[in-house]
Amino acid sequence: MKTKILSPLRRDGYKAGMIMMLIALSTMLLTTACSSEDDFTNNTVNSQPVAKKGYALPVTVSATREGDKGSNRAAYDDGTKKLSFSEGDKLFVEGSHIDADRFAGTLDYDAVSGKFSGTIYTESEYTGTIDDLMASARATLLPAGYGSYGFFSVEESGSDAWVDVDRTKAFALTKAAAVEQFSVEQAVSYSSGFALAPQNAIASFTISGLTANKKVTVSFGTGLGIISGNVTTNATGVATFAVGVSEDWKLEECTLTVDGNDIAMPTKTVVPGHIYNITRSAGPTYTLLSAVTTADYGKVVCAAGHLHDAKTAVPAGCTAVGILGKVTATGHGLILALQDATQQSWYTIDSWASVTYAGTTLKQLPAGALGSLTSYTTLGSTTVSNWCVAQKSDYEAIFKYLGSAKYDEDGYTYDATVNAYITTNVGGTAISGTYWSATECDGWHGWYFLSNWWYAEGSMTQIFNLRPVLGF
Repeated sequence: MKTKILSPLRRDGYKAGMIMMLIALSTMLLTTACSSEDDFTNNTVNSQPVAKKGYALPVTVSATREGDKGSNRAAYDDGTKKLSFSEGDKLFVEGSHIDADRFAGTLDYDAVSGKFSGTIYTESEYTGTIDDLMASARATLLPAGYGSYGFFSVEESGSDAWVDVDRTKAFALTKAAAVEQFSVEQAVSYSSGFALAPQNAIASFTISGLTANKKVTVSFGTGLGIISGNVTTNATGVATFAVGVSEDWKLEECTLTVDGNDIAMPTKTVVPGHIYNITRSAGPTYTLLSAVTTADYGKVVCAAGHLHDAKTAVPAGCTAVGILGKVTATGHGLILALQDATQQSWYTIDSWASVTYAGTTLKQLPAGALGSLTSYTTLGSTTVSNWCVAQKSDYEAIFKYLGSAKYDEDGYTYDATVNAYITTNVGGTAISGTYWSATECDGWHGWYFLSNWWYAEGSMTQIFNLRPVLGF
């Protein structure tokens, strides 16, 4: 969507005959009275005719800049809190004057003088002062390198020139580039110089949850226009980019799509000159382990501390760890392992270190007893016990909450319903055979379970299976 800014003002009727006659004449000499340090203040000048452009007038003007978040701009003095210009910047000046008629021109920044100098073309011959001419002028900053973005363009030439803005091109890979290129710094009046002020805001995005090291397409905008571009995610799947936003756009009315993912916008009407830092995830939002409740029984817990739907494969980037089997309070409970650990005797289990999690005492497996299980001390930001053998009452509660129909006077044990949570689309191994708990029965026996019931008979030296838990 192109927008013509600082639209040309014209006087009705052109002095075509006069212009053609003047073009044919010899070049007029520029005469200048003595000048002060002000830019041609009170100086009388004569414009010179240039074929097809109008009358050429040399001009030098001053300009200043402002901005809400200047520290993010490419040229910013932290000591003075002022934005500065850089080599390659240009200032487009245009307006209409009762004597000069329509005038326009592009001035170049001079780092030595700190001013903008160049040629302005007037539609009609002008012999007044520069200050008088500039009193009806307006200016737009054309940042160095603007041509490579296609956001600004100077249309036509000479006194007929104007600046177009294509708002669909307001896309940059960095915040600094967006602020520098898309702020649309303008002045609509002149007083010993132009005081430029931004007309656009900048929205700077950090989007996570994307595929790592992938070139993705970005689309942002409203019915007033769509800004699009491409960005490559980093090694952790994060994309960063920034766009210029017109002051009449409300962010909540804008849409943002990144690699096909719709990203929610904040409720905010933008203010020109401000920068809005917006951080979002393109992936789904998961309940964290720290927020689990009894409504989450049977869900799959991954290494990132996310809860995923029961009997459903975890998404790419997540690693399934176990099944939520017991919740003692919000954010506290037990996770049942997807595989067995190494077989042990009850005496060996009882010799292991005791740890307390979720209101119960667990026997923590040493590294050599983990078998194929991966050691975990945290899941995401939640501290966990590492793998442990649980008490009889803990296993009973887990089997009950996972829907087992196998129980008697000694409590619940496992069945096919329990195993479905462990094996369906999750990659776990079914519980099968005989398993020790960490609970002693009578000083001579330990409690163990099979698929049909609990037992406390036989020797504590017998070797049975272990299905550990993680306490949190």
